[in-house]
Formats: sequence, structure tokens, C-alpha cells
Amino acid sequence: MYKYRQTLYQNYYSNHAGTTDKDKQQAHFDQQKRYFVREFKNHVPANRNLRVLDIGCGSGSLLAALSELGFSKAYGVDLSEEQVAMAAQFGVKNVVQGDAKSFLDKQNEGFDLIFAVDLIEHLGKDELIEFLQLVQTKLNSGGQVIFRTPNMDAPLASAFAFADFTHEVFLNKSSANQIMKSVGFDSVQVVEGIMFIENPMKEFIRKITWSITKLMLKIQLFASARTWHDVVFSPNMVIIGRKS
Repeated sequence: MYKYRQTLYQNYYSNHAGTTDKDKQQAHFDQQKRYFVREFKNHVPANRNLRVLDIGCGSGSLLAALSELGFSKAYGVDLSEEQVAMAAQFGVKNVVQGDAKSFLDKQNEGFDLIFAVDLIEHLGKDELIEFLQLVQTKLNSGGQVIFRTPNMDAPLASAFAFADFTHEVFLNKSSANQIMKSVGFDSVQVVEGIMFIENPMKEFIRKITWSITKLMLKIQLFASARTWHDVVFSPNMVIIGRKS
């Protein structure tokens, strides 16, 4: 482990969330859960009886969202003791503290759906390849993985990529496809991450502004003799890999 990680991950939730107020923490958790439901409801399989794992589950907001979507066999693992404690505070079950490799090595049964949301950017290049290979081996035949990570083709990408000092690896659609196929995923899809403001008026203005922004970005790509079909523009991208 890099030395800096011990310092920054020790109180990662309270430092990154920016508050220790329990009411504000609950509001942040509830907002994350709503966003995850909106973000992933169209990407998950129709079968809600699948065995699901969320790696780097944090405070458990994705697990809460999966429960709301009807998944009853969802489990989470996170390296941070503080994050696991927060998950317990929010009433999220089936969360254990530990590193992903040790947890997966102990599993006698594979998983049908594996999430790693806002996690792979925290790994070094060698760590990322090892992580993807491990996840691929623990995925059941016909299963899929869903990752979310900052997108370096987004406008003002540095505002998202460098917002967290612990970020190590940055990808775009092309490099995401490259590494996923290299480690054995048979089918890879990279799509835009959610962009949404809960205030209806602000969301209306945002949609119009984003449409104009995307048009200008496509014009720039055209001017540089590149196609926009191999690019996603959202600040985060969602990577979906499937195993035959």
C-alpha cells in the first residue's frame, strides 16, 4: 500500500463528505441512494435473485439502492473501518471490513453482478489490472460488472479527476475498453454517467446547457478529424463488462 493511503483513508468518509453532523450525513446518504437508483436501474439485469457484490461499498448507499431495486442478495466490502461503521449507522446490512482480494479469496461461491463505483481510479496501473483479473475470475458465467470512474474526455475533467488526492489512474472510453478486453471480459460497454440536479428548474437549464456543450465538443472533434462515436462527454463514465 502506498504510504499516503494510511493517512487519507483513516478518516476518509468524514474528510471527503466534509461534515460530521449526523443529520447532514443522513441527507447525503439518502441523496446518494436516490442517485444510484436513477443511475443503475437501467443497467442491472432483470433477475433480482442474483448474488451481488459492491466492492468499496463505502457507507452502503449503493447497497441501499440495490435493496430498493429488489436485490435481496447484495453484499459489500470496504477497506475503511470508518466507512463500515457509517454503513451500520445507516442500517445497511451485509457489509464487512477488509480488502477486496482477501474477501474474494474466501468466497466459495461466485457473484453474478459485481459493482465497483468510484473505486478503480484509486488504484495504480498494476493494481488495477490485478483487480480486474481477480474480479473477472470471481464473476459467474453470464455475469456482469459495473464500474463508475471519472472520464478524462469530459470538459473540465480535472475538476473531477483531481478532486480527490487518492486518485491514481484516469481513463477515457478508449482506454476503458482496452483494459477490460485485455483482462478477459467478452463484451464491454462504456456509457455516460448520470448528470442530474434535483431542483426541476435548475435541471431544465442544465439539460439545455449540456446539449449546447456537447454540440460544441462534437464540433471540436470533427475539426480535429476525430469521430465522437468513440467518446463519452459526461464527468463520470459507467463501464459495463460481461462474461460469457
